[in-house]
Order: sequence, then C-alpha cells, then structure tokens
Amino acid sequence: MSMPNNKSLLRSFLLTNEVENPDKYKHFDRVAEITVWVAVLLTVLNTLTPFGEALRNTTSYLALASVGVFSLIWFRLLVRKIPGRTKNLLYTIFVNIILGLVVFFTNGIQSYAIFFFYISTVIISMSMPFKHTLIGVSLIIAIIIAQGFFTDGVLTTNLSLATLHVWGILLTALYGRLNTSQAVMVRTHHNEVTLEKEKSLSRLKDEFVYIISHELKKPAQSIEETIKKITSEYSTSLSTDGKDLLRLTGVNNSRLNKLLNDLQDLSRIEKGSLPVQLDDVSLRPIIGEVISTLVLDAKEKRIALIQRGVEEVAATADVDRLKEILTNLIGNAIKYTSEGGKVMVEASKEGKFAKVTVSDNGFGISEEDQKHLFEKFYRVESEKTKTVKGSGLGLFITKQLVEKMGGQLSFKSKLGQGTTFYFTLPRYRW
Repeated sequence: MSMPNNKSLLRSFLLTNEVENPDKYKHFDRVAEITVWVAVLLTVLNTLTPFGEALRNTTSYLALASVGVFSLIWFRLLVRKIPGRTKNLLYTIFVNIILGLVVFFTNGIQSYAIFFFYISTVIISMSMPFKHTLIGVSLIIAIIIAQGFFTDGVLTTNLSLATLHVWGILLTALYGRLNTSQAVMVRTHHNEVTLEKEKSLSRLKDEFVYIISHELKKPAQSIEETIKKITSEYSTSLSTDGKDLLRLTGVNNSRLNKLLNDLQDLSRIEKGSLPVQLDDVSLRPIIGEVISTLVLDAKEKRIALIQRGVEEVAATADVDRLKEILTNLIGNAIKYTSEGGKVMVEASKEGKFAKVTVSDNGFGISEEDQKHLFEKFYRVESEKTKTVKGSGLGLFITKQLVEKMGGQLSFKSKLGQGTTFYFTLPRYRW
C-alpha cells in the first residue's frame, strides 16, 4: 500500500479537524473537564510545597476557584447551548487566560504551573481546526511573553526564559499537529483502499452471481420441459411411486427456478439495471390471478385464502413485477401461517396511492427479526420456521421492486398473532 506524498501531508496538516464532529466535541468536553480538575489539584499541591512559601496563595486560590466555577457552568449547564467548535475555542481562550493568572500569581515565568501551557498546546493542536490552533497558540505565546515583563527579577533573564518556553510551545504545537495530520491521512488512505477493495469484491460477486444464475437457467428450463413431456406422454405408464417422484422433482425444480430468478433480480438491482415497464393496470384481476396460482399451497395447509373488497382500484405498475410482489407476499403469508389459518388480500384507495394489504394470523415476527427483515439473505429462524424453505431474498427484492415502481413497502407484526404487509403504488385515476 503506497503512502501519501508530502503535498497530502501539508493538506492534511491544514485541514485536519475542519469538519464538525459532535461526537468528537463531546469526547473533548469530557477529557477537557478531567484535565481542568487535575490541573487545579496539581496547582493547589504546588502552592502547598516549600517552593511555594513566597507565593500569593490567596490570589491563586481565587483564580483556581474561578476556574472551578466556570468549569461547572461550562461543562454542566451550557452543554448544548453553544456549537462544539465555537465552544471549544471560547473554552480554550478562557482557560488559558485564567491559567496565565495562576502562573502570574505563582511566581510568573519561573512558575512550575507554566507546564500546563504545554498540555493546553497539545490539546489545541490535536483537536482544533488550523485557524483556531493559530489563535490558541498565539494567545499562549502572548501570555508567556507578558509573564517575562511582569515577573519580578532581571528582565533579560525572564525574557530569555520566556523565549525558551515560546520555542517549546511552537515545537509542541507543530509536533502535535503533524502527528494528528499524519494519523488522519493514514486512516483516510486506509479507508479509501478498503472501500475500493470492497467495491471490487462487490463487482466480482455480482458478476459471479449473474453468470451462475444465467448459466443454470438453461439446464433448469430443460429439466422443466422434460418433466412436462414425461407427464403428458408417459403418465399412464408410470407407477404411483414414479408419479410422486416426478411431482417432487417438479417441485424442487420450481424452487430452483425461483432461486435463479431471485439471484438474477438481485444482480440487476445491485447494478441498477432492473427493468420495469409501467402501465395502468386494474389490481383486482391481478390479485385474483396470483391467488389462483397459490390456492393449492393454501389448501394443503387448510388455510383460507381470501380476496377482500369489491372496490375497483387501478395503479401504475409493471404487471409481471406486480405479480412477483404479490406471489412473494402471499406465498410468505401461507408459509408462515399454521394449518387452519387465514390469509387475506385487499386492494384499496389511499389518497393518491393504491394500497394492497396482505395479512395473516400466522407465526408473527419478533421485534429483533423485524429490524433485519428486508436485508439480503436474512431469514427468520425459530422453532416454527425451521421447516420453511427459502433463500432470504424474497422480501429484499419485493421492497426494491415496489420502490422502483414509485411505492413503499411496510409491515406490522406481533409475535404469535400474525403479520400484515402493505404496499402502495401510484394510483391511476380512471
């Protein structure tokens, strides 16, 4: 994996932390609050050491108390009042001014507390945009130079010490900024490489699925034709066991054809080339036709398959795709309903849309399974559903088809009480 060049590093150096990230600022607030209280505690301890005997302790304690009160208000009462980036900058300015006062009242440029400026510089350079970093670091440098003028003692010595600290602050800021920039740049580059690999794998997978499903369609169709020929020409000479075996072969071949069709649709969906031919169609006859193809499946389980409503409803849809949608939804309702149950299908008008409802009093879907129901290859797994056959593609494809025709697919379900799927399509006004 090739590493980014120097131009990329410079760009990252300038642009790191430019994008607003609320989660980052929440994290910064937590870290900053902890840092403030640690700094207050260490400064108090510093003033209590033998080296702090000559310090103006009362003034120092007042400054530290101000920081404490400010922190309580800032972190606890103004959490959502100010945007993250602006809040970060204002906080930095205030804290460094107060820190400057603490340093001044604890021996100025020679104070042990001055090392807190270095901690502040690291935080600024690693968490703030470039221009805010410049503001924060410039403020710290100005405070340090001012300490040199206002601290008791020889001015040249104080200014020499201030200059040394200024160089230290600049190097700390540069180091912090470079390290953060490089880390961001490497992470971005890694994400881009990973994304490209995922896209390549996805393309290969789509091509593989399409080729396999396309190539298998021919032998599957050949098997279907052979079964039809045997049934029509040799049915009288077949034994009962032979007829049962032929019927079972036909059922399994139909399942294979359904899976291959689903895989081809999936491939077209992934490529964005799923064909849809929209026409104005009446829904009742289409629903009736689909029900007639599934009535034997319902009878095997003694399930009442009912088409409700007498209202004529027309929609703009692809007839073949609409039949596929209805077959998937009604077929699923039959599969996931116990023997002696009931499945109802109804078309109605709902504003500018036609609405089709498929409801059952079957197994129902748990809340956890509901979260993943429209995902590719996802199947509801339970004691009741373990015998139900399927690829886990039906609902994913159904949702894509409905949306491709300008509608929406949704559902409501309660475990043990049944499920209702309903989808809308743009309504054709007669």
